[in-house]
Amino acid sequence: MPSMRKRSGVPVKISAANHAKLQDWAANDGRPMGEIVNDLIERHDRERFWNQAYEQLARLKENPVVWQDYMNEVAAFDALAGDELEDEEPYYTPGEEREILANAERATVQAVSTAMRTQVS
Repeated sequence: MPSMRKRSGVPVKISAANHAKLQDWAANDGRPMGEIVNDLIERHDRERFWNQAYEQLARLKENPVVWQDYMNEVAAFDALAGDELEDEEPYYTPGEEREILANAERATVQAVSTAMRTQVS
């Protein structure tokens, strides 16, 4: 006799290859396939959010006047922080700061490039 269990959720069509991967992941992780799909959707949503943020920052940087206005606004908010840490030693060395900023710049360029390729295809 067929199972009388009512399925929850909404059916979604995926390729047989991706279904097989999903079954494999579920077996290896000991989690339901739906939970994995939900996690993947949330991850994709976060990636889209940050890609859009990086794109917007890149657009701001393209216009020196607008970028300076933005940086002035950030500085104004920083001044309001009132954390009284102005005389504290920096957390990062100047070299570490340059490395962090370079990595952020690379990530921004990569995110914008990826987003542009995605929009084209």
